[in-house]
Amino acid sequence: MKERISEFPVRPSVTRYEEGPVPESTGRGKSGRWFSRLIVTGFLAYWLYSSGILQRAPEWLAEGYDRLTAVWQPVALPPPRSSQPPASSRQISERRAPIRAELPRAESASVQQIKPLLLESTAGVESVSVSISRGFRPVGFKIGASSKPVPFTGRPGSLHRRLPRFFGPSQKYGSIDLANGRRHAFVLDTDPKGYQLYVDLNRNGDLTDDGPPLPNRGKVRFANRLKLPLDSVSGIAQLKGDMELWIYSNDQSWRQDSLLFYNRTQLAGELSVKGKRYNAYLADNLVIDGDYRNDGISIDINGDGKIDRRSERLSPGDQITLNGERLSFTIIR
Repeated sequence: MKERISEFPVRPSVTRYEEGPVPESTGRGKSGRWFSRLIVTGFLAYWLYSSGILQRAPEWLAEGYDRLTAVWQPVALPPPRSSQPPASSRQISERRAPIRAELPRAESASVQQIKPLLLESTAGVESVSVSISRGFRPVGFKIGASSKPVPFTGRPGSLHRRLPRFFGPSQKYGSIDLANGRRHAFVLDTDPKGYQLYVDLNRNGDLTDDGPPLPNRGKVRFANRLKLPLDSVSGIAQLKGDMELWIYSNDQSWRQDSLLFYNRTQLAGELSVKGKRYNAYLADNLVIDGDYRNDGISIDINGDGKIDRRSERLSPGDQITLNGERLSFTIIR
């Protein structure tokens, strides 16, 4: 067999390798990565400059430094304890002041602080004075009350200077007139979802700065309670808490173009006549203006805990016999 002779002679300058993966150029890869990083860095620098963050960075650093210095303040260590032994626990408990629970201001006038008013008739004097601030306190709704109509119209008056946004097809305008010249303008909005009452509580003519309106809480066209400061309305600083007026409207009052209201806040006290005590009440049931001095007085004569409208409710100037004394009353502050 003849030996095959290659047509291409072996060249000593050429080295042949086995087939395998071809390595990438390291120089070209590194330059590509650096170029990408350069683009990203430039974009971030442009964004920081355009957004203004770089300009505010010194201010933020200064603020952070101030906060750190404020937090890391030197702490004053407590003084060293005395080397003398402490007093006995019994002596400490005797010297310590007793802890008393503070009651809210509205409840400062408790029942025990109200003393019975001593009443005696004097020759030549037609009536005796009964002081509200000395012998009476607010107790809420205790005896029957009388209501008072409040007329309204379809147009705002001089007290309605600024009005809120309404949702009903029509509105009813009026004012609740109380003692000492207090007039609270109101607007009843006939919202189909429920009537709402706006009241000018601060009496500045602006019905938009008195909080949310009063929604309907009854089964009639409208019913809800209105709270006013008792001391301001009555003119007696010793009476704390709220005066609650129940405002409502039924079909009859609606046909007469008016709302109705009555005073739910009443005052209770005790009268002492020749050693015998009688429970007494002052209710704003006659004039119904928040003034308890012009409505007379109710006295539980038989002590059954109730007030009979015919025999135990006295109008101003009425006379009554209590424990053998013929008395009439003048209610004062």
